[in-house]
Amino acid sequence: MKTYDEIEGFIDYTNKDEWKNYIENFVIPLWKFSWLLKEYFEELKREFDNLPLSEVKEEDKPLILGGIRLVSEEIYSQNSLAKFYLRFFGLRLKDLQSWILQQQYGESLTKITVEVTETQFIKLVKEIFNILDYALQHQTLISNFEEPQLNYEELKRNPEKVKELIKEWYQALLNLSINYNYGTFFICSINQVTYRFMKSAYPRVDQIFDFLQNEFGLIELDWDNPINPETQTFKDYTIYCFPEYNPKKQGKSFGGAIVKLNELLWNKFSYSSEIKETLSMLFGKVQNLKEEFRERVKSQLPEKYYSWIYFKGITASESSSRIEESGKIFMDMLNENMPWLFTSLIKIDDYISKNTSEKGFRFVSFG
Repeated sequence: MKTYDEIEGFIDYTNKDEWKNYIENFVIPLWKFSWLLKEYFEELKREFDNLPLSEVKEEDKPLILGGIRLVSEEIYSQNSLAKFYLRFFGLRLKDLQSWILQQQYGESLTKITVEVTETQFIKLVKEIFNILDYALQHQTLISNFEEPQLNYEELKRNPEKVKELIKEWYQALLNLSINYNYGTFFICSINQVTYRFMKSAYPRVDQIFDFLQNEFGLIELDWDNPINPETQTFKDYTIYCFPEYNPKKQGKSFGGAIVKLNELLWNKFSYSSEIKETLSMLFGKVQNLKEEFRERVKSQLPEKYYSWIYFKGITASESSSRIEESGKIFMDMLNENMPWLFTSLIKIDDYISKNTSEKGFRFVSFG
């Protein structure tokens, strides 16, 4: 089996300076761009939400009305500024149809107000910021990072700068994703895998194990390992994870935050989503990150994975009622699921230990 030590350009996972660079060059930029976008939304909301249209400054009206067509099935022209602000920032007239009718009638018959609502785009921006914010609070390699300065008026006056900010945010998102970042791949790949599999992929991992535990938060997954603890096999089949992915008792960690971020991105950039539709206004076709990654690694995966592994002693089965007659060994079944867990395409979703005779893992699709 080829190890990741032999892959050209793979991160030197034993080098702490590499991990400092990873945080500085990939984690912090996405954190900063997310902060700027969420703060820009909050400023828009503070200024415009529930504001009568009659009180909106003339120079700000294009944000709300720019590109609206009074006589058309499609109210917003394709590349209109108002459509952009509606889709990304939820800025719009509360009763647009009444405003259109009044424009056609030539008189203002009712009061028209503006509203700013949280879009799926802004929700994603905030989720990403919150994940990365707690990630940065749970590491000590980089401490000299500060929130950026938001020039609200400059952004509001220049739509191209707002679009450029979104483009920078999206590129930073891709740069940090497991699809394009070996550091993120490494962190995700050591979550919920056995020591045996981890060691086979990363032969030098023992050199940095204390670092992974102390700095990234790696822990032993809490379960009833049936193997004699005095044996090498017990060590080999110790499962490691980040606290967020310990089914019995969850916590927070830097490593777990990175895995959570990847899971969020895979979920939000699925086959059909409002996020992809919104971003397509700027980027055209937006890729399905999970499917793209799966296509890349599928040649390394077994045909399928076990959704359940029940065990009694070291005898195991996919069915809790058929353990005795299965003839399968628990370690073998776990080994067959390891490539899927290593690539983050599945995760251990639950661990069952109701009594001495019924124990098992449940595996579900990741992201």
